[in-house]
Amino acid sequence: MSHSGRLLTTRILQIVREPLKPGREAAYDAIERDQARISKAFGCPHPYLAAESLTGPKEVWWFNAYESDEDRQGVYDAYAKNAPLLEALQKNSVAKAALTLPAIEVLARFLSHGSGGAPWSVGHGRFLVIAVTRDDRSIDGTVFAAADGTRYIVCAVRTRTEADAARARIGPEANLFAVRSDWSFPDTSWIAADPSFWTEHS
Repeated sequence: MSHSGRLLTTRILQIVREPLKPGREAAYDAIERDQARISKAFGCPHPYLAAESLTGPKEVWWFNAYESDEDRQGVYDAYAKNAPLLEALQKNSVAKAALTLPAIEVLARFLSHGSGGAPWSVGHGRFLVIAVTRDDRSIDGTVFAAADGTRYIVCAVRTRTEADAARARIGPEANLFAVRSDWSFPDTSWIAADPSFWTEHS
C-alpha cells in the first residue's frame, strides 16, 4: 500500500479527468477497487490519488505529483519495466472504456506567485475544491498552470463543511471533490498525515 515514504513536492501535477457515463458508477467502482489492489500487489512505482466529483459534471480526477521532469521520466521508465502491472492496467483500461467518455489529460506546473494559503501536497486533505479558469484573479489555493494558460486552483480541506465554505468563497467556477482512498495508491506520508482515513480501506 505504501511507496517510499518521502513527501512528494508537487512541482508538476499530472491530472487525468475521466467523465463517467450515467448509471455506470457501480461498475466503475468495482474496477477501481480492483486496480488499487493490483497496484499494491504488483508494486506500483508511484503513488496516485483519486477524487470523485460531488458537484458539477460526474468525473473522477486522477493526480500524480512529480518533483521535476526527470522525476516524471523516471516514473514512466519504472512503469515500462513492470510488465505484470502494465498488463493489469491494460485489462482494466479496456474494461473501463464502456463506462467513461474519453479521458482528458494535462500536465500543470506549480505557480508560487499565484498561490495563497497553505500549499497543497497531493494526498493531503479528504476533500478538494478545484477551480479551472483562465482568469488570473487572486484565488486562495494552490495554483498549477497548464501550457495553454488554464489554471487549476486546488484547496484541500478535511471536512465537507469546510469544503462547502471554500467553494462558496472561490465562486461558481469551483467544484467539490471527495478523495477516494479505496481507489488511490497512497504514499506512506499520506497515511501518516491522516491514518484513520487512509487505513479504512487497506
